[in-house]
This record gives sequence, C-alpha cells and structure tokens, in this order.
Amino acid sequence: MTGTPLRLLTGTIAGLVSLAVILLAPDRVFAGVTLVVVAWAAVEWFRLCGLAPCQIWPWVVATIALAIGWQALWPSGQLVWLMAVVAAVWLALFAAQLRHRRERPANRPFWLRRGVGLIILPLFWLALVEVHAAPDGEWLLVFGILVVVVADSLAYFAGRAFGRRKLAPMISPGKSIEGVLGGLAGVAVLAAIGAVLPLFLATPSWLLALWCVLVALASVGGDLEESRLKREAGAKDSGRILPGHGGVLDRLDGQFAAMPLWWLGLWQMQLLGG
Repeated sequence: MTGTPLRLLTGTIAGLVSLAVILLAPDRVFAGVTLVVVAWAAVEWFRLCGLAPCQIWPWVVATIALAIGWQALWPSGQLVWLMAVVAAVWLALFAAQLRHRRERPANRPFWLRRGVGLIILPLFWLALVEVHAAPDGEWLLVFGILVVVVADSLAYFAGRAFGRRKLAPMISPGKSIEGVLGGLAGVAVLAAIGAVLPLFLATPSWLLALWCVLVALASVGGDLEESRLKREAGAKDSGRILPGHGGVLDRLDGQFAAMPLWWLGLWQMQLLGG
C-alpha cells in the first residue's frame, strides 16, 4: 500500500490513538506520552539543524529539561507570559516567511534554528498538558486540535480546486491563498458549531470564532516554518516513522504553533479554571 491510501490509513490510526490518549489517559500518563512524542520531534528538529546523531541527544535532553522545568517552576497563573513569548516567536517566524514569499530565503544560522526549537517544542508540550488538565480539558484540547485539522484539510481541497495565487512558493509551493481562505471558512463553520456546545455556552460566539481563526492562521505559520526548516536542510521529510506522512514534525507542524495560541485563547475566554 502506497500513496494516498497509505497516508489515509496512517492518519486514521494516528488520529484514533491520539483521541484515545487524550480522552482516556489520566493527566500524568498524558503528560508522559506526549513528552515522548515531543522528544522524538526534537530528534527530528535538531537533525534538520545540522547535528550528527551523536550530537542530537544533548539538545533533546535540554528540550525535555526545559519542558519539565517550566511546568515545575512556573506558577500556572503566570503561564500567560510564557505562552505570549512563544506566540510572539511564531508571529516573528510567520512574518519572516511572508517576507520571503517570492524569493528563496537565505539559510538561517544553525544556532538560530536550534534556539527556536528549544523555545517552541517545550512550550508546545506545556500548552498540551495545561489544556488537558483544565476542567473539561480533554474536550477543549480535542476541539483545538480539530481547528487545525479542519483548517489544514479544507485548505488542501480548496487549494486543489481553486488555488491560483501561491502563498509562499519559495517555501511551500503547494500552499495557495485560496486554500488558506477555504481552510478559514471551514474553521468559521466549526466555530459556529462550537458556539452551541456546552463547552462554550458561556463564551461569546464572536470571541470563540476570533480565537479559532487566529489558531488556524498560526497553524499555517507552523506548517511553513517546518517546510522552511526542511528546505534549509535539503530534506523532503523530517523523518520516516509515520508511513505516508514522514516524521512527527511532518504530522504535527501546524499543531506546534497552534497549541500555545489555543491555550492563550482559552485563558482569555476564562475556560482554564483556577
């Protein structure tokens, strides 16, 4: 089995396993499982940053240490500052990507790419764990993930059907402005559905829609950043662990940027408890 059928099968299995872990695993188990996933993503990230296999592991250990350290030492009520920092990092990355829409950007220094990984990977994990631990956190996390999945899936189909203007052809030639707009339209429908769910009954519909759109846009930035990282490394995929998808980074690129912003949205909507 190859091509699209293999991709669909892998995606379906990965989705069902992820859903089971989110909904059924206690907070500590969820934190442990997702930390393993982030550690493997770190392996792929730092491999793309020009490190030899024997040099990667200290960076992976540093990523895990930062994730656990931030969770242990940073008061939950003040996490907004950490999440704001990582959101600002993603905004800067997205701005840089759009700046080089039609010209091939110069390769960034290795130290910069590695430093970005040390910020975004631990804070992605921290956002996952903190959302999951909130009241109704399992379902809040599922909804946030769905925002990215809907945006990505509808962007793909809208881009194939209507795509004319490329979003950033020198970074990710397959992405189109029409595709992004199609993805945002799907997210708007998802937000309308979410507005009538018990999870968001106390949240103004316009506010939920605003944060869903922002999260969807952030996921586009995550996708482009991973594409740029692979181009700088001269790699087609970040890894080969997921048949039909490549690596963990290839599968979760949009989520890395989206989840900290989703945490910020839930915090602003006062849905995290505490």
